[in-house]
Amino acid sequence: MGLAVKVYEAFKDDEKKAKVLSEVVDELESRFSPLRDVATKGDVELAKLALQKEIEQVRLSLQKEIEQVRASVIKWVTGLLLVQTGVIISVITLIK
Repeated sequence: MGLAVKVYEAFKDDEKKAKVLSEVVDELESRFSPLRDVATKGDVELAKLALQKEIEQVRLSLQKEIEQVRASVIKWVTGLLLVQTGVIISVITLIK
């Protein structure tokens, strides 16, 4: 509405023209106001960098979690192999 008021003030000696011009300017401003919300290259680049940083943080977190699970699986498999070996040895000694 700022430009519309300025146009009206500039042409206020002719009330009819001033009113029409200010309405036109107001209409144009209202049509172009959504364009102010359009992202610029800089905005897109900032979003890209933020997402890359977040992805890297998630990747590091998952990597640590995977390492913990891997260690746990190795412990369980080792324990089960020892138990299975004990069971096999026990069965063999019972058969003899």
